[in-house]
Amino acid sequence: MKIKVIIAIYYPQYLKKVKEEISRIFAGKDYQVLFVSNNDKCNINENENSNSFWIKGSNCAGEFSAWDEGYAFLKDKELLSENDIVVFMNDTFCHHRLFTFYDRVLYRKAILSCSDINILGEVNAIGDIFYINNFPLSSWISSYIFFGKKNNIDKLLPFNKTNTLDNKDILHIESELKNNKVDVPFFSRELNEHLTKWLFPSNASGWYKANKTSSAILFFKLKAIVNEKLLAYNILSKDILIEDIYEGQMNRIYNSIRYRVYHLCKKYKLL
Repeated sequence: MKIKVIIAIYYPQYLKKVKEEISRIFAGKDYQVLFVSNNDKCNINENENSNSFWIKGSNCAGEFSAWDEGYAFLKDKELLSENDIVVFMNDTFCHHRLFTFYDRVLYRKAILSCSDINILGEVNAIGDIFYINNFPLSSWISSYIFFGKKNNIDKLLPFNKTNTLDNKDILHIESELKNNKVDVPFFSRELNEHLTKWLFPSNASGWYKANKTSSAILFFKLKAIVNEKLLAYNILSKDILIEDIYEGQMNRIYNSIRYRVYHLCKKYKLL
């Protein structure tokens, strides 16, 4: 069994730490890394070492298109085996939140728990049941990292599902965004309200770029959110389990604290 890591890269300033953390997380493991560059400013080094590859991504759907393109590359090059674990990451996994040795321990432990019946990642919820295409869900996987066995990943592709949306739905979503409202037709009221509060917050608890960006970037971000929620829907509707890297009360408390400390440090410009 090998581990294949597909990581979407966008921020040049994040690249050094990303490489360091990947080396630490997977130290002693049989792994290969594919970097998918979604930004021309990220230098592609195809000959870095025998365990890493670089390709240029289209960035048509952020990390979701990068993961689709990366997976297709590995498949085309016959670098995937049926028993492989495939890890999907973006370059914020060790940024936009504190990332410590304990996270590395939990990642390594979770990889050992990977099986034919689960997908693992950081699980989030809104504290209520919500519906996607009338299918009930209580949580989703945060899309900065998730992983699973190849046989399960094959059931979920493509990850970018927003390119199949009806034009009518797209026009409606864009129109509502101009009114500072999220209204995805196949999402339930509870989920749309939660996303509205996150994209258009009245305080500092929402998206860190809220109220500082264009309508085009807002729509791009919302497409990523839609893909993230559809990922959870797709996993559960295929009778695959979603399991939390931060499972257990102590780990959930730790996860909550690391976010709070990060945002506090950002607020006072300590990071």
